[in-house]
Amino acid sequence: MIFHPRSHFLYAYGNQVWLSIDGGNTFDLIADFHDDIIKNTYHSFYTSDITLVSQSGKVYLTKAGLGKYSKIGSISDKVFTLYYDHMGFIHKLTPDHFEAGGSPAAFGNSKGIFGQAFDMGFDTALAPQYLTLNEMIFYAYVPKNEPKDRVHTKQFYDIHFGKLIHSRKTGTAYIRKVFQHNTPEGFLSSVIAELIDPFGIEEVNESSCLSSSLSISEAGNHSYKLSLQLQSVISSFQDSDIEKTVVIPGYSSFLITTILDNENALAVATMPEIVPHNMTFQKDSWFLYNFGKRNGQTWNIYAKPCNYWFQQHDDSLSLSVLKYIDLGKSHTLKMKVIPNTKLLRTLEIPLLQVIVGNPNLLEVKVEGYFDETDSYIMEVSTASKTLHQGSTSLEFIVWGASTECYVTTFVPMLKSSCSYLKSMHHIPSETIPLEDWMSGVYVNSQGFNMIKVLPINYRPPSNMGIAIPLTDHFYHADPSKPIPRNLFYKSKRSGKFKQCANATTRKECNCTNDQKFSYAVAFSDCREKVPRFKFPVIQYPVSLQVYSEDGNFPVETPYLVTVTEVNNRENWNLRHTVPENVKKMKAYLESILSVPVYNPLGLNLSIKGSELFHFRVSVVPGVSFCNLVEEFQIYVDEVPLPFPGHTLIAVAAAVLLGGLIFIAFMFQIRNIHPWDTFKKLIRRNNLVYR
Repeated sequence: MIFHPRSHFLYAYGNQVWLSIDGGNTFDLIADFHDDIIKNTYHSFYTSDITLVSQSGKVYLTKAGLGKYSKIGSISDKVFTLYYDHMGFIHKLTPDHFEAGGSPAAFGNSKGIFGQAFDMGFDTALAPQYLTLNEMIFYAYVPKNEPKDRVHTKQFYDIHFGKLIHSRKTGTAYIRKVFQHNTPEGFLSSVIAELIDPFGIEEVNESSCLSSSLSISEAGNHSYKLSLQLQSVISSFQDSDIEKTVVIPGYSSFLITTILDNENALAVATMPEIVPHNMTFQKDSWFLYNFGKRNGQTWNIYAKPCNYWFQQHDDSLSLSVLKYIDLGKSHTLKMKVIPNTKLLRTLEIPLLQVIVGNPNLLEVKVEGYFDETDSYIMEVSTASKTLHQGSTSLEFIVWGASTECYVTTFVPMLKSSCSYLKSMHHIPSETIPLEDWMSGVYVNSQGFNMIKVLPINYRPPSNMGIAIPLTDHFYHADPSKPIPRNLFYKSKRSGKFKQCANATTRKECNCTNDQKFSYAVAFSDCREKVPRFKFPVIQYPVSLQVYSEDGNFPVETPYLVTVTEVNNRENWNLRHTVPENVKKMKAYLESILSVPVYNPLGLNLSIKGSELFHFRVSVVPGVSFCNLVEEFQIYVDEVPLPFPGHTLIAVAAAVLLGGLIFIAFMFQIRNIHPWDTFKKLIRRNNLVYR
C-alpha cells in the first residue's frame, strides 16, 4: 500500500490495483492483472503520474485519482530504477546507463522511455452491434473450447476504458463504458463506444456473399444458421468470412464462427432477444464488418490523445500549490476544464470531481457551470471556521481525461494554520529612509532630528528614577565597555546580555544589519538607533497592519490587542474607542488575560515620561492561528526637569526676588542710601592714595 504524495489517494497493489480516495475507508478496483503482480510504483506529485511496473516487466501508467490506466511498454533490464524529477519527467537509471524520459515537447509523457504507443488490444474477434448511428457495442468473442486459464485474455477490462478502437481498414471509436457479463453465449465482455470515424465495411470483392440475400434461422445450441439465397454463381461463404460480423440495421448482429458450405454458415448472436427469426434480407440491406483475427489482427486499442486542457484561474502556474487559511478566513480556487473532444459529444455533466481529503477540517463549498464555449468552470471556496489546525489535500480530477494528458489531477494542499509569511507590523507616523538610519540624522520639517543614537550599554530608567535602571534588557551592548547607571545594588543585579552573551567585544556579538534595525526585544543588544520624539508625546497613532502572501490589511476588530511596555515603565496611556458589539468580548478577554484589551482601530498613545519606551502589541488569542506580535520603540527627548525641580527653582527665584524688594524697602524707610555711601567711600580711598 502506498499514498500518492501530498494527497489522500491510497493505492493497494499486487496482482490487482485498488484505489481509495478517502484515505482507506473505501476502495475501488482499478486494474486486475491476474497472474502478473505489480512489484513497484513510481509517483510524480507534480504531474500526478503513477507508473506501475509488474513482475514480468510490463509498465503501466495511471494518473492520481483517475479510474483508468494504460499499458505503455515494458522494461527488460534486470536491475533498474525509475524516478520523476521536479518537473514531472520520468527517468530510468541502470548500473551502466541513464535514460531521460521525455522532453518539454513531450510534456513529460512516460512512453519516451518505453517505446512507441502500445497496443492494448487482445487476441480475439470483436462483434459490433449498432445502438444508434453514432454509438455501438463491441462484444469480445470467447470460443466454447477456450481453456479456462486463457479466458481472461479474451475480454475487455478497465484498462480499455477511455481508449480508442482503431480498425485496420478505417474507423475509430471511443470506449465510454466497459461491461463484464455471462450472456449472450460466447460473449463475456463488451464495451459501448462512440463513433469518431465510421468503420469501413467489407466489399463484394472481399466477401462475395454480400451479393446474395440472407436468411436467418435457429440452429440450436445458441447458434444461428445463416443461409445465402444465391443470386450469382460467384456468391458464397468462404473460410475468410469466419470471425466477420453480419450487421443488420435494427436487429441483432451475428459473428460467423463456422462455414458449413458455400451457402450456409453458423454464427452467434450478439442480442438474441432481437434476432430476426425466419426472415430474409435482400442484398445491400445487410453488411459485413471484419474485426476478426483469423487473417491477422484487424483492430487495435490505443490510448486516446489528450482530450481536455486544464487551466488555473489565478496568477499561479505551479501544479504544487500550498495555501494557508487562517482562522475565520477563506480562500477561493477557480479551475477551468477546456474540452478538446473533436467529433465527440460533450456530456452535460460536471467534468471535474472534487475530493476533500479531510472534510472535517475546512468548510468547503463548490459551484460549477458550463460557459458559452462548453468549457467547465468550477469555483471552490474553503473556509476555516473552527479552532482545528491541520492540513488536507483538495483534489480536482478531470475524470474523463486521457492518461495521455499532462495534467488530469490538480492537488493543492490547504493548511488550516498560520502562514509563515503572515506577520503584524507597526506603521510609524513618519517614515525614515534607510540611508538616514545608517547616518543617524533625519531632520523633520521643524528642524528636529528624529533619530537617537543610544549610549553604549544603555538601559532605560525605572520607576525608581533615571539612575536606577531595573530592566534586564541592554541596548547598544558592548561587553568591552563599562555599564553606565550601575551604582545601585538592584541595578547591578539586573541586566543580561542576549546576543552578546559570552562575547568580549561588540564585534563578537555578530549583529547583522537586520538585527541592528530590529525592534524585537530579542535583538535589543544590537539596536543602536531608535526613533526620537520631543516631549510630550500626545496622541501618537498606533497604526498596525497584517501582511501575508495575499496582501495586507489594517488590524481591526475582531483583532483586539494587548499593549505592554517590555521594561515595565509607566507614565504612558492609551486612548481608544470600543464599539458596542465589542464591549462584551473585551470584558471577557480582560477577565481571562488579566491585562487591558484595546480596539486597535483608532488606538492613540500618549507618553509623559523620558528616554526610551519599548512597547509590545499582541493580538488576543482565538482570532488567528498566528501569534501576531509587533514591537516598536519611542525615545522621548528634551524633557523638562522632573518634579520638584521646576517648583524648587520657582520658589528660590521668588524668595530671592522678594528678599531684594524687602531690603530695598527697609533702606528707603531708614533713609539709607547705599549708592551715596559707596561714592563717599571711593572719594576717601582716592585721598589716601594721594
